[in-house]
Amino acid sequence: MSQYYPQQGPMYPPEQGPEEYYDDGDYEYIDDDGANKGSVWQTSMAFVAGGCLMLLCLGGCVTMAGFLWVLDPGASASAPAEGSDIGLTFDEPAFPGEAVVNDQKLQVTVLETNRNASLEALPPVQGQETVIVTVELVNLGDEDATFNERDFLLLNSYEEAYEPALGAVTGALGRGTLPPNEGLEGRLVYQVIENELDLRLLWDVGRDSSPRYLYIE
Repeated sequence: MSQYYPQQGPMYPPEQGPEEYYDDGDYEYIDDDGANKGSVWQTSMAFVAGGCLMLLCLGGCVTMAGFLWVLDPGASASAPAEGSDIGLTFDEPAFPGEAVVNDQKLQVTVLETNRNASLEALPPVQGQETVIVTVELVNLGDEDATFNERDFLLLNSYEEAYEPALGAVTGALGRGTLPPNEGLEGRLVYQVIENELDLRLLWDVGRDSSPRYLYIE
């Protein structure tokens, strides 16, 4: 004899609706709309303040540069002329053919050295020899520059100085004024002890300008 078994339901509880499954009392809702607005406002203000500070700094730099230029227009000049840092000491002279530039923006280069020269104006002296040094002088400045062959002394290895024999040769350097961007060649004559070694030309114009040393031989 067959028996009737009633239909069994599912093993899990029936599906509940959202209003039955969630309990609003278990959650805490935070309204952060006001906080977001405050954060955006603070970020905007910080950005504006930073921009204003940068503009103030830039304006101050421009103002200071203009002020310094008015005080000294030459302060913004270009880099020092090539050769201005050459031949500053006796032990580190410029070499023949190497130009030196002094603080007056005058440039000197030793072009040629003639030892044991013979000149009618300088009778030979036993134990001495005549040395002729040919130099090139160029005015690199913006104003007329004066020059004088008396500014050139010949030094031996002991830094003993020989003065030039003025007007002893044709084409002597002499003295005068050199316009801007112009140059000339001139000769300097010295009587030194025969066979002196390590001779250097000392160029010293004074007038707040450091001397320059040029090795000749």
